[in-house]
Amino acid sequence: MATTVTALENPNFMAPSGFRVVINRERFPNLEFFAQNVSHPGVSVQAVQAPFRSSDLFVPGDKIFFEELQITAMLDENMTLYKEIFNWLKSFVDDPMDKNQTGIYRAGDKTTYDISVLIQSSHNNTVQTVRSKDAFPMSMGNIEFTSTTGDVQYITLPITFRYTTFTLE
Repeated sequence: MATTVTALENPNFMAPSGFRVVINRERFPNLEFFAQNVSHPGVSVQAVQAPFRSSDLFVPGDKIFFEELQITAMLDENMTLYKEIFNWLKSFVDDPMDKNQTGIYRAGDKTTYDISVLIQSSHNNTVQTVRSKDAFPMSMGNIEFTSTTGDVQYITLPITFRYTTFTLE
């Protein structure tokens, strides 16, 4: 009996800095440009407990659970990214007919957008795209100001998104 040996398709490892974030560039240009860190969400299926004779069995459930997408972005001095995401959050609760509340409402604006993370090869070519469908921000984290700095560290903004599903393309 012959043993089949398969060769690795690509022996190169994924670099942690080899990514790009893409979202609606017209509405959110700063999120694409300033994204510094993306935490790809975990995925799970709950086990369902089924009684069987003297003990219980566990079988895979019928729903898949996607954890939140986390993006950390650097802030510029004018807090442009902060304003973009803050206005997006506000647009969920503002009166859509009052254009002056957030200053960003336009007829036909969507509340969700696809967010794509483009995985780059060692030659900076896109080899994989992770697309989070119908994403919207749930929260923006704290901004930490400090007057005592040794090495210059720029301020970042953690943003948490929810979405319906993601695809690997």
